Amino acid sequence: MWGHIVALACLGGTLGSAVMSEPVGFIDRFKELGTDWHVAEYDFAHDKFDTDWRRSQVQIRDQSEGEGLELRLQPHDGGINRFAGGSIRRENSSHYGCYEVRMQAASHPGVVTGFFTYTGPHYGTRHDEIDIEFLGRNTRQMHVAWFIDGQLQNHFVDLGFDAAEKMVDYAFEWRPERLRWFVNGALVFERHAKDGAIPAVPGRLFVNLWAADPSISNWAGTTMPGTQAKARVAHVRFTPLNARLHTAIDGSGSTAKNSVADAGTCQLRDFEISNR
Repeated sequence: MWGHIVALACLGGTLGSAVMSEPVGFIDRFKELGTDWHVAEYDFAHDKFDTDWRRSQVQIRDQSEGEGLELRLQPHDGGINRFAGGSIRRENSSHYGCYEVRMQAASHPGVVTGFFTYTGPHYGTRHDEIDIEFLGRNTRQMHVAWFIDGQLQNHFVDLGFDAAEKMVDYAFEWRPERLRWFVNGALVFERHAKDGAIPAVPGRLFVNLWAADPSISNWAGTTMPGTQAKARVAHVRFTPLNARLHTAIDGSGSTAKNSVADAGTCQLRDFEISNR
């Protein structure tokens, strides 16, 4: 819900820069953190956050731990908030397509794990956003949300498992006529344009971990002093809509041809919503 505000923390020198779209899809397995990602380093003055952003809270895991990215949250004294968290975003914007992540969410009340696209006034546009979030107070649910010109709509999905206990595949598909969210390849929620507006402005993709301010404890829970948490990300993938054949770039710098048949979770077919 509050993921859009994190964009402020990642702007750095790009404030007011022109929107550029990802020219191709990508798969990043985070063998290294390349130049396509911006890592936030910022003292964050906002009344809904109890988190400053630090590069030290974004780490590449070694082979003994299982490769991928680790986002951390821990108490700190070197900023204006009680906690330091990790946040990354793509340098370029992206638009319609399939956004996928394999991840293990963080637990603990007041802690939020986010995977979302965002654009807004700080990028010279209206505020459009699409979210997957896990609230550490109850990681047996997935919070999905979408904003059109700053207006929030949201929904909670019961997962039937604990998202903080294991790696799971999550995704959302963004099309002009609908939004769809997936868990382990099963469709769990959808929103159609005939039922209300769909986000339309290209946005930047974020992954983050943060502690909520007590003022939004009714939503996120209360982050207790001394709380430490970790979220793990095995890979992130974006497949542009209507991609017939494109080159996807993974985190190792190698490339692989991908067709619609290898488009990941969001295949070009209809789904039945999974009963969960």
